[in-house]
Amino acid sequence: MSLYQRLIAGCFLLVVLVTTVSFLVRDSFLKIAALESHVRVAEHALATMQAAQAALAQEDVLAAETAFEGEQAFLRFKRQAETTQKLLVAAAQSAHAVDPTFQLNELLREHEQIMHRRSIAGMRIENLHDSQIVRVEQQWSVALQHMHAERDRVVNGLRNREDALRTRLITFCGLSIVAAILISILMIASLILPLRRTAHSARQIGGGDLQHRVEWRSSDDLGAIAAEINRLAVRLRDLRETESGRRQMEQQLSDAVVQSIFEPVIVTDAKGHVLKLNQASQELLGAASEDRNALSNTPGGDRILSAIRAAVSMQHQPSGEREAAILPMRIGEAEHSYRLRTTPMRDLHGRLLGAVTLLEDVTSLTEVDRFKTRFLNVASQKLQEPLQHLRLALYTLTRGYAGHLNDLQMEIAHGGELEAEKLDDIMTDLMEVAELDTGRRELRAEKLRPYYALQDAAARHRPQAQAKNIRITVKAFEDLPYVAADRRALRTILDNLIQNALRYTPRDGEIRLEAIELRDRVQFFIVDSGRGIEAERLPGIFDRFSGTGTAGTGMGLALVRRLVESQGGQVAVESRLDHGSNFNFTLPVSATGPGRHPVEAG
Repeated sequence: MSLYQRLIAGCFLLVVLVTTVSFLVRDSFLKIAALESHVRVAEHALATMQAAQAALAQEDVLAAETAFEGEQAFLRFKRQAETTQKLLVAAAQSAHAVDPTFQLNELLREHEQIMHRRSIAGMRIENLHDSQIVRVEQQWSVALQHMHAERDRVVNGLRNREDALRTRLITFCGLSIVAAILISILMIASLILPLRRTAHSARQIGGGDLQHRVEWRSSDDLGAIAAEINRLAVRLRDLRETESGRRQMEQQLSDAVVQSIFEPVIVTDAKGHVLKLNQASQELLGAASEDRNALSNTPGGDRILSAIRAAVSMQHQPSGEREAAILPMRIGEAEHSYRLRTTPMRDLHGRLLGAVTLLEDVTSLTEVDRFKTRFLNVASQKLQEPLQHLRLALYTLTRGYAGHLNDLQMEIAHGGELEAEKLDDIMTDLMEVAELDTGRRELRAEKLRPYYALQDAAARHRPQAQAKNIRITVKAFEDLPYVAADRRALRTILDNLIQNALRYTPRDGEIRLEAIELRDRVQFFIVDSGRGIEAERLPGIFDRFSGTGTAGTGMGLALVRRLVESQGGQVAVESRLDHGSNFNFTLPVSATGPGRHPVEAG
């Protein structure tokens, strides 16, 4: 049976049960009402007979008084006799209604004869004493006793029938309640259990058991739902098999791509456990691809792990120019240098999956860089003394100590002096970079107040800015926490960034120096209203010799990045053409000493 048929059958049985109980109750009440009506008739007959008996007694008394009181007594007797006759007739009719076999007609006729004889006798005393009326009274008393017995029989029968009907009603109602409960339980079981089984099967299919099926073969709505769920499970199974095959092919393709990369590639999870090693990384680390702790057991693996953790936590972006990104490793008798490029992996919802680390062999580039550093160091030192002599000679000429110069000669000398100053700036930057590369420049961190560092930088460059009518403003709180930085390095950073802003900001422009607190760091901003930077130049803006060739040395921003990163900070730039530039860098907050200005105490 379908669910609908079960529901209809259960409802029909309940309706039949309720209807049967209703008819039984109605029949019982009708029978009880009929019995009560019969009792009332018997009571009425008994009362009427009692009234007739009393009338007979009154008639007998009046008959006795007639002999002494004369005509008036006789008239009273006559009226009483007529009343008695009427009562006797009514009592006989009531008794016949109670019991048709109960006949009082003989007594009525006899009483009527007595009345007739006495009416004929008139007021003769000797005729008034008739024993017939006594006999009528006696027979009526017997009939009254019979009516009493009949009334008692009817009342007892009514009570017995009422008890029987009440017992039958209670029994049948109890059985009806039990039957209704059983029918309801059967209906619920026949309706709810299939739905629960279907829901359980659907949960199993939803949980991944695509071999499971919903068992319901009726053609009702539940059967249609079961059929659709089974069809969906089949489609999902086919799709999963197809998707599994496609993913397997993609996995094989990705493995082949990783294996074909010449440089070592290491794929790790978020905890640094190795998930995949290509052939080059296996040869470099001397570990198998399934060794999850390969980095922990390999010389230099700790630096790879720290680079992976830094990329996973997004604390540092990989950069080829940073010294920390170069990893020296010995293979056989030769020592190689690898550049770490670590990138975090995330899914479409931004959840972290792990990291991919590429080890780029930069041994030759490192040698070239070292040669370049030594060359810059030697060149800057060798050129410094001739440059100083050249500047001194030009200074002597422009001040007139070597004799009077005409206007053209003076103009040429001033031009040479300006170019010598630019060359001196280049030499200064080269020497700074060379000192950092060779390690001769040792940074000494001390507690510096960001507000005063910005104020000093603004004061140093305000005369040059006023010459171009450029406003330099400082926007920072005096109670910013101390930063741990090298005083000379911070001065060089701010000077280079402000010089860069002054160089590209037009007249009547503005340069803002700002600083804010970020957790355990302080972020500095140098914002100008200049022409901005082209989008294609932004990725390499901090590389060496990245200048346009028309202005600047091309070393200032590279020096800024080296100084900032050497002190544990980061540097970045945001710029659009015709919207100015925003250079910003961070420095760590000093871990010792007060972190707030004393004005906070108030």
